Amino acid sequence: MKRTTALLTTAVALSLLPALALSDESTTLQAIMQGLRNNLVEIADGLLTDDLELVERGATGIATHPRIPPEQVLLVAGELGEEMPAFKQFDMHVHDLALEIAAAARAGEKTAAIGKFQTMIDGCFGCHITYKDRVANVLRVPSPNGLPSE
Repeated sequence: MKRTTALLTTAVALSLLPALALSDESTTLQAIMQGLRNNLVEIADGLLTDDLELVERGATGIATHPRIPPEQVLLVAGELGEEMPAFKQFDMHVHDLALEIAAAARAGEKTAAIGKFQTMIDGCFGCHITYKDRVANVLRVPSPNGLPSE
């Protein structure tokens, strides 16, 4: 059973490894999340101002965000263990919704975009409530004195 779990966790972790074109040396999960926050603001602003091009741009940014760097994937996988597939599922759910929001915006379907956006926000909060503290703690860079930095 432990071997199966380890293999599954490793397989999910490897599926999160970045393609070279999608990541660079300066990418971190924290930087990715900050970019996603900016994309969420673009979508909300676009919906509030009837700017569907802005909605599409924000949604496309979410759907095409860089992947988590391999060294961080391994740290997260080590912390989450058997929960790694569920963590990945949150990402895939938000990704799919972002594609649907972009398509709705392109089609001029604001009401559909709003509904998908609300569902996506629920997914974001679900992941943050479940995993944010644990993931942030495992990725926290120690300060020069050996203590975790804030």
